Amino acid sequence: MSQITEIPNTPWRDQLAPASFKGAMFHVEAGSRESGRRIVVHEFPKRERPYAEDMGRKAIEFSVRGYCISYPYNSGVRLYMRDYRLARDDLIAALETEGAGMLQLPYHVTKSAPPLMVVCPRYRMTEEEKLGGYCVFDMQFVEFGVAPGVPQIASDEKLRQQSQDARKLLEGQLKPKTPAQQTEEQAQQE
Repeated sequence: MSQITEIPNTPWRDQLAPASFKGAMFHVEAGSRESGRRIVVHEFPKRERPYAEDMGRKAIEFSVRGYCISYPYNSGVRLYMRDYRLARDDLIAALETEGAGMLQLPYHVTKSAPPLMVVCPRYRMTEEEKLGGYCVFDMQFVEFGVAPGVPQIASDEKLRQQSQDARKLLEGQLKPKTPAQQTEEQAQQE
């Protein structure tokens, strides 16, 4: 074997997708994903033990180091052109355009983690003379989510399941779910 791409049985490599934001493609050098739980710790006077309250999942944040580089020949796709400035300008326009957009990263696309609607609060683009034909983008993305007060429409299957659960609950065949079970179920559905 002469190349790493020739190693067999690498499903992660087969599922790699090109990186893009709002349709503007770029290469990815490094990326990280950050999230967790929003925990509020309550500490009371005259009590030795605090109370930690789970307020739900934190918004997902991505830090991405991407780049655009000159390609040896023009391929017809703007990311793979001799003039890297075409892809650079497309990405700058996407990053500076108002509103949310779909972010697709090569290593973060799986069945359990599809592309995500995000906004870009900030980015930095760097070009150096000694690295002609190459520019680096350090980008921050934050999950867009759903505005408060906007009802989330349940699918027909979800409504059917809730109806069956309610019927079983009334008939005594089903125990009510604890708040922890409801939170876990909601997290799995998101």
